[in-house]
Amino acid sequence: MAQDMEKQQEQNQKTIADYVGDMVALESHIEEALDRQLKETSDDPEAHAAVQRWHDMVKHNRDHMKQVQEQVGTTAGNPIIKVGAAVLGKAAGIVDLIRSEGISKSIRDDYTAFNLAAIGYTMLYTTATALNNTQVATVSEEHLRSYAKAIQEINHIIPGVVVRELQKDGHQASQSAIQQTQKIVDEAWKDTSHEV
Repeated sequence: MAQDMEKQQEQNQKTIADYVGDMVALESHIEEALDRQLKETSDDPEAHAAVQRWHDMVKHNRDHMKQVQEQVGTTAGNPIIKVGAAVLGKAAGIVDLIRSEGISKSIRDDYTAFNLAAIGYTMLYTTATALNNTQVATVSEEHLRSYAKAIQEINHIIPGVVVRELQKDGHQASQSAIQQTQKIVDEAWKDTSHEV
């Protein structure tokens, strides 16, 4: 009986260590992309300030998860890490083919990456809660909230970035599209939040 309990605890620890390792790797990939974007966004002060905030958030999350990883341990070569990196790479490559505007494309890539991180932290929170690891659950909730906030911020700044890029490309783009889009996006999220 005691041996079964010990085996179960080892299995639980390994599962949590796998998920924590996934998130450390994902945070590292996102931070690398944001490093590049700090240079790319230099001619758009609003986008640059946002990317700097996101970079600081992701670096904090990554460093925090590394501390957690030191406590829960690591596991060898998790294939989920490789898949996550490949998904982010493919998403960035596809977006490069679709849209030529650099800053809006980069922020759209961030939106994809931040949602991947948010669902990863949702899964880690669920796992940690189900396996009675309150420390990892608490960290997961904190990081999930930071990504939810960043995703909402993207919803608000992307219309302005798009309009500025259209104007830069010589289009007579209406400034009123910014507030109109922000309103529609806010309503879409608010109205559908009760439908699940």
